[in-house]
Amino acid sequence: MARSKRITFLAELIKGYNVVLDIGSDHGYVLLEALQKGYITYGIASDLRIEPLMQAEKNLKGYHAKTIQSDGFLNIHESFDLAIIAGMGAYLIGEILDHAPSFDVTYILQANDKPEVLRAYLKDHGFMILDEYVIRDRFDYVVMKVKRGKMILEEKDLILGPYLKDKPEAKPYYERKIQLLSKLIFQVDLKRRREIEDLIAIYQSVL
Repeated sequence: MARSKRITFLAELIKGYNVVLDIGSDHGYVLLEALQKGYITYGIASDLRIEPLMQAEKNLKGYHAKTIQSDGFLNIHESFDLAIIAGMGAYLIGEILDHAPSFDVTYILQANDKPEVLRAYLKDHGFMILDEYVIRDRFDYVVMKVKRGKMILEEKDLILGPYLKDKPEAKPYYERKIQLLSKLIFQVDLKRRREIEDLIAIYQSVL
């Protein structure tokens, strides 16, 4: 099993939930770790592609779990307490959430890029962020715990995260963002340079 800090962290976040659905589960590693450690009762692994889904079925064999080939939620008819959507782009996560069920459920979201885009989507589509985390596993991964509801986010909240900005462990993440932006600033045109300078100022405001 390919263990990583990200997989372990996601598995720990779903501890205590009963039935957990992993959308785009790839090889089912998060559910496998959660089931092995007794964190959850039952797992549903889904993926659009059949090859990784077959690998997930193989990995989850012998555990209380099933696999379903599905494009997001479109072919999911079972009930569940929590859904994981992780390891993909922010825009794709938004497209998947367009078809999320109307019943009360918790979501664990981890976009590989543009967390500010995902936060804006959540704000505009009837979701509220309950908490946020950042995990360093070669790259920085921002993880959000979400439910349906309303929230108001200012521009600063969209960029920094309404909860993440107050967490001391997020400071190294913001510092790395500043370092990356500082390298880009002289490689772009004047308009983009000013935008980057504004972003740097926002990140610096919480350090």
